[in-house]
Amino acid sequence: MIDIPMKCKSAVNRTTLHTLNKKQNERQPQTEESAVISSVLKGQKISLGSSLTGITARLGWKTKNTRCDINVSAFLLGADGKVPGDDWFVFYGQTRSPDQSTVFCAGQAEGSESVTVDFRRLHPSVKKIVFVLTIYEALEHKLHFGMVSDAWIRILNSNDNTELVCFKMTDYYSNVTSMMIGEIYCHNGTWKFNAVGNGVAKDLAGLCTLYGVQVTD
Repeated sequence: MIDIPMKCKSAVNRTTLHTLNKKQNERQPQTEESAVISSVLKGQKISLGSSLTGITARLGWKTKNTRCDINVSAFLLGADGKVPGDDWFVFYGQTRSPDQSTVFCAGQAEGSESVTVDFRRLHPSVKKIVFVLTIYEALEHKLHFGMVSDAWIRILNSNDNTELVCFKMTDYYSNVTSMMIGEIYCHNGTWKFNAVGNGVAKDLAGLCTLYGVQVTD
């Protein structure tokens, strides 16, 4: 079972995930994003370059319903599509991966958060990192991604913050509560980005189970 190194040291359970995933309410309004350098459409894949040492994934969104509180998480997966261990994902309540390569960063503005990845520290067993947007307590309050708009993910070169790729979602579903907005994956030694834009009707605990994390009730 996974231990949370921040506010709670017990094994992850649904109450822990809900509690630690609450957002700080005292944030500033979202600022407008800068110009897109390389925009892709849903389903497109693009190389990030062979000499890349790290990236910053910035994610943003707007909500049509004020009860929609969006959480960002990133799952580090092996070749089998599962996490190497129970603590190989980052989110608001667990900000660093075990190898210290991947770090969750709370946003300074409402509707924006980021995750940094240092490929030099990344464990060689990790072949893919999936970036997910999840609506907090969506199942309990009957919330869904039909109440969300203008969701995007930008991948930046961590060395100079130049934008490598941007994906802006166009499809929003009323039967989805967690959205796999995009992923990076290693192919023949080169990291690539995949604009996924698909989701599932699961909360964060359900996503953990999907990716192989053991979560206690």
